[in-house]
Amino acid sequence: ELSSGINAEYGIALDYLADKKSGNTSGVILFANTDRTYSAELFEKVRDIKKVAIWPTVFAKEQFTCDPLKFNLRLPKYPINLGSVGFNSTALLSTGKRLDVMKSDTEGMSSLVEALVKDKSEIKVISCEGEYVWYTPIF
Repeated sequence: ELSSGINAEYGIALDYLADKKSGNTSGVILFANTDRTYSAELFEKVRDIKKVAIWPTVFAKEQFTCDPLKFNLRLPKYPINLGSVGFNSTALLSTGKRLDVMKSDTEGMSSLVEALVKDKSEIKVISCEGEYVWYTPIF
C-alpha cells in the first residue's frame, strides 16, 4: 500500500525545515503520526543521534532484532517502521533526500537511512528493551 499523501506532507515539512534552519544545527527529526503515543523517555534517548537511531515498536519487532542488529526482511535494505526511527536533523537535511511519494513508508524510510549510513553499524539502537511508541487508534 502506498501512502503518497502522508509522504508528500513529510517532504513538505523537510523542505520547510531545510529552508528555515538558519544556523540551528542540532535537533532530531521524528516522523510522528497522530495515531501514535510517544514516551517522554524516548525524547530523552534520541537527543544525541549522530545520523540515524532506531527503537522498538509493535511493528518494528517484526522488522529487526538487536544484539547484534539484524533486519528480518530482505527488502528494502533497512525495513524500518515509520514510528521506529529518528534522524539527526543536520545530517538528514543536508542529504536533500525526501520520502518518495511512490514508495511505502517502510521503503521511504529505508531510502532515507541509506542516504545517511554506509552500513547498519552506523545505525544507533536506542534500546531493544521496553517500548517507546504505542499505536493509539484515533477513531
